[in-house]
Amino acid sequence: GLPPALAARGHRVMTISPRYDQYKDAWDTNVAVEVKVGDSIEIVRFFHCYKRGVDRVFVDHPMFLEKVWGKTASKIYGPKAGLDYLDNELRFSLLCQAALEAPKVLNLNSSNYFSGPYGEDVLFIANDWHTALIPCYLKSMYQSRGI
Repeated sequence: GLPPALAARGHRVMTISPRYDQYKDAWDTNVAVEVKVGDSIEIVRFFHCYKRGVDRVFVDHPMFLEKVWGKTASKIYGPKAGLDYLDNELRFSLLCQAALEAPKVLNLNSSNYFSGPYGEDVLFIANDWHTALIPCYLKSMYQSRGI
């Protein structure tokens, strides 16, 4: 409820989530970025839809899409309740880095009031452990370079 409430108050709002499924109303933005995850460079793509005044962005990468009930009969965070996937740290590192890139690289024009990239003047709300690396990456990888 927070994102639509902020949008209703006149703020430009984006939510970022992993793309775990083929969301019927999200379209491929054709924007891809490279992020360093562990010892490799991974390419992520962004999907987007606009609902209730909110830019809803989905980070697309096989590490997310393969962890779906319908494809693997597994849960999102582990093969069964109480058991984590071994790649959770890598998957959520990828999500956090993609989230930091999205406001800079996505040129979104769904709203009648806002258009173009969000830029650098943004506020990140890191909700839950999956996004806990965002403040760390923001300080070490972005603020250290003046971004």
